[in-house]
Amino acid sequence: MSIVSLPTPWNLYNLTGSPFFQGVLEDREHTQRPLTLFVGRKNELARMRTAIHGAGAQSSRHAIAGGPGVGKTTLVQELKATLRDDGYLASASHVHVLPDDTAGSLFIRILAAVYEILLLARPHLIDNDAMQQAQALVRVTRERSTQLSVSVAGFGLGGGRSQTMHVPPDPMADGPRVLRALMALVATSDARGVILHLNNLENLSDAASNAAADILRSLRDPVFQQDGLHTLVVGTVDAVQAAVNKHAQMRSVFTTVLVDPLPLADVLQLLQARYAVLRREASRPVAPPVATAAVDTLYGYFRGDLRGLLKALDEGAAEVIGLRLPAEGAAAVWPALTLADMLPGLQQRARTQLRAEVPGRMEHLDRWGAADPAAAHTQQSLTTLWGLSQAAVSVAVDHLQKAGYIVPLGLEGRRMRYGLSGTSRLIYG
Repeated sequence: MSIVSLPTPWNLYNLTGSPFFQGVLEDREHTQRPLTLFVGRKNELARMRTAIHGAGAQSSRHAIAGGPGVGKTTLVQELKATLRDDGYLASASHVHVLPDDTAGSLFIRILAAVYEILLLARPHLIDNDAMQQAQALVRVTRERSTQLSVSVAGFGLGGGRSQTMHVPPDPMADGPRVLRALMALVATSDARGVILHLNNLENLSDAASNAAADILRSLRDPVFQQDGLHTLVVGTVDAVQAAVNKHAQMRSVFTTVLVDPLPLADVLQLLQARYAVLRREASRPVAPPVATAAVDTLYGYFRGDLRGLLKALDEGAAEVIGLRLPAEGAAAVWPALTLADMLPGLQQRARTQLRAEVPGRMEHLDRWGAADPAAAHTQQSLTTLWGLSQAAVSVAVDHLQKAGYIVPLGLEGRRMRYGLSGTSRLIYG
């Protein structure tokens, strides 16, 4: 039984839904975010693909670094899809690096990921000794870890507090041998290697990033240098620097790939591709919901943050057209929205968010916005603009940067330059 599409405001533009979604593109059937929508990044893709091919039967390691929302994870999804076509084994999912990880907990998730990649790609290998050993280790660790969490919570079957602690085995005791056996199995198969994707670095706190750096270093030899295993670690520039490049032992084996902002021309091509995929009636043209001039201006506001740009386009357009449900069978072509149409709603939303998140810093942003919202500042110039001491400015900058209202723009000599983020530019222009 097919599901009948309900009318949405996007039908006014002959679209089935919003073309401004911010989710990662997916390499699977029957999705409205297909990986075929991927645009650009030819140089980055070619560089990493060539390096992985060049590693042959050995291993390779890449840290993919870029600004928040620039499209790092989608780039890696496209790379994995390309490498699958080349004969490598890879999954669309990835392994999260978590704030409370230990070397053992991260290792067991990596082992589980490699096992599951092999199981999905080559199910006939399930009875192989290496696969059976990996399955047993992953299952036992998960089961005993679950028992441990239940015991710590204090709830037994009878409702009383349990005094039994089921300590999970140390995955590092036998795990590396099992992983080597899995990779030896890959080497004797028809696969060229396995792609391991680690993510979530940018969501770690400073303390967790330091801990992750030590954990990753401890896994360098037992995991990242396993023959046939190609590791892709994804995070912001700061996160990669803190967690991957902190130790010389890791810098010596990882190659950092910087992901630059997608050029405006590619962003416009990306939107055109989405309009085509979401086209509702083939007999009617798609009317772009937002004028190109508005996309151009917002692109400048968000300084390469593609996710932030798409969110602003999505919310700005939805705010204006949200109450305009099309009549059944309506065929009128609606005009594209301008920035003037969308800006009042976007500004109100952004200012409300600002007031809730950093109420004690609004005066600082107001001064910056009133003077010149497009200007870049160092902490030294902000002491004059804000009338604060150097120490107070440092605290304010750190607070506003973590809240997402200012962004680092790079060094000017030995001083870091900062600019207003896209969200702040919506308020101040």
